[in-house]
Amino acid sequence: GQSRGGLLDVFRQELNKAKDEAMARNARPRLISAGGDGTASFALFLVFKALEADPARADEGLADSGNGFIWSDQEMRDSFPALAQMPLGGANDCAHILGWDCKISGANGLKKWIAAAISPESVEVNFDVWGIMPTEGEKVNFRVAAMGGPTGWSCKVKKEGKYHLDMVVAGKPSPFLICLYFSAGIFGYIVARFQNNRHPGRMKNNLEYFRQGVKILVESRPPELQRHLEGVSIKCDDELFFPPRSDKGNKASNYRDVGFYNINFQAGRFHGYDRAPTCARLCSSRDPVSFNDGLLDMERLKLKTVVKTGTKVQTDKRKNMTLTYDGSPGKGIFFQYDGEARFAFSPTGEPFEIHIRKVLNIPVVLGPYLNQKLTGKVKDGPPASFSFSGDSERQQDEVRRRIFRLLCGDVDTELIASAEDLAEFERASIAAVSGK
Repeated sequence: GQSRGGLLDVFRQELNKAKDEAMARNARPRLISAGGDGTASFALFLVFKALEADPARADEGLADSGNGFIWSDQEMRDSFPALAQMPLGGANDCAHILGWDCKISGANGLKKWIAAAISPESVEVNFDVWGIMPTEGEKVNFRVAAMGGPTGWSCKVKKEGKYHLDMVVAGKPSPFLICLYFSAGIFGYIVARFQNNRHPGRMKNNLEYFRQGVKILVESRPPELQRHLEGVSIKCDDELFFPPRSDKGNKASNYRDVGFYNINFQAGRFHGYDRAPTCARLCSSRDPVSFNDGLLDMERLKLKTVVKTGTKVQTDKRKNMTLTYDGSPGKGIFFQYDGEARFAFSPTGEPFEIHIRKVLNIPVVLGPYLNQKLTGKVKDGPPASFSFSGDSERQQDEVRRRIFRLLCGDVDTELIASAEDLAEFERASIAAVSGK
């Protein structure tokens, strides 16, 4: 249950007041999420936690309305707060794409920002939220860890005469909700190394990203990783998406990164557009990544891709994706989601799957700096509302159950590798190198 008198109680009371006041005005409450790109999913977690029913406190307003929450399905649909993202982080990709700029200048700038965020003139639209879901049952078949090791140019540590990556128990939250983007491969590895070398200033952080990327390209591959994306395959909508043209001998190891965009803004510079031949890319406009079309914008990257396309990434629209990793014991793969990095592996060394589909539809508030060349026609959709996503009631219920497992900590227990898991992984990695 939830403890009495804490900040969560205060937040719940304010949510209820905001709901009632907004309903009286035929409007929707709004919630300001202030911070970096990861705060959007954290804000959603807090709203769900505040609205979670607690039978032990039913007489205090926490009675179950029939769906596990204290608000009814209709109240969730009509009064779930619309998110306004305040840019207080590093890249601020989420705030930028929603039209809230990438920084706030001084007290006057803050006043103007808040005035726009609460203004009835600011438009509310739908926003797709994606999630890592089990392929079968209630649990995924992989574990995640964070990267430890020394800071600086090299993150490796020497173990039994060889240099290895040092994996440590990951912190919370566990990867589930994805609001911005996801990829597996070199970008996940770069972000993991960056997280151990973070600086206070944006310029220094940008230089750190560059430094870690260069170091990865020139240093020897650690034993815990296969060559590039070797061992990775992806199915989208039950069809093979990656590696492409595998029937003609194209290999996953030819690629450095694969994943998807939900928003058309990554690391302050990369944008996605529908895949097209060279002539069409030069002579016609292409639809950009849209955050409310219900589709993933899948991308794949070779080292020469950036040289060929620059910061305009070619994407393919798909409904869902299932990444399968097939590696021997002691090996895994880095992935990044919304700017956070984790290392995924199977404790048994067997193949594992990362299945991602749309899990939520949430309302968001658009700011005055919206760039429709980057967002497309996001204002043209149906009225903003909240819903659990899925092609059937069963799939929607799966999302509900997953959220309740997240709220009670079961997802953390399921996903985060224990010290024992990591010790066994380390033994397998060392054994693979030594041949023992």
